[in-house]
Amino acid sequence: MRQPSTSVIVDANIVVSAVMGRKTGPAVNVAASRVRLVTSARAADEAVTVVTRLTQDGSEERLLAAIYLQQIDIIPDGDYRTDLPKAAACLQNAVASRNGSTDDAHLLALAWLLSADIWSHDRDFAGTGWPSWSTANLLSCLAAEPAPDTV
Repeated sequence: MRQPSTSVIVDANIVVSAVMGRKTGPAVNVAASRVRLVTSARAADEAVTVVTRLTQDGSEERLLAAIYLQQIDIIPDGDYRTDLPKAAACLQNAVASRNGSTDDAHLLALAWLLSADIWSHDRDFAGTGWPSWSTANLLSCLAAEPAPDTV
């Protein structure tokens, strides 16, 4: 199995899972210690919005989302704006998700800009020709790597 890129784009659903579940939170911490985690400003906003919608009060969960997002570099949307139409077309033509959704074009465009793999629970990126990781596969690869301070 190939190693992930030195920067990995984080989908909003990873942050939401970290806040709402038990397994993804530790995965974010491990990944952040091994690679540079990056997301779009739009994905960061989406994560907080979804966490708020899924919870009653939401204040504790929003705080937890903010803590996870502190480990992730948030890139302004304008940095990759020129590639958005091309990324949307690529996602629309990808057969894996079978829904033609272009909602995550910002993440694919950001991945292209940074030459970074994508970490997502969605299948939307399969079939785009761009590397994407599930949490289990990413953790498996990262666990096999020596820690950065031992290299």
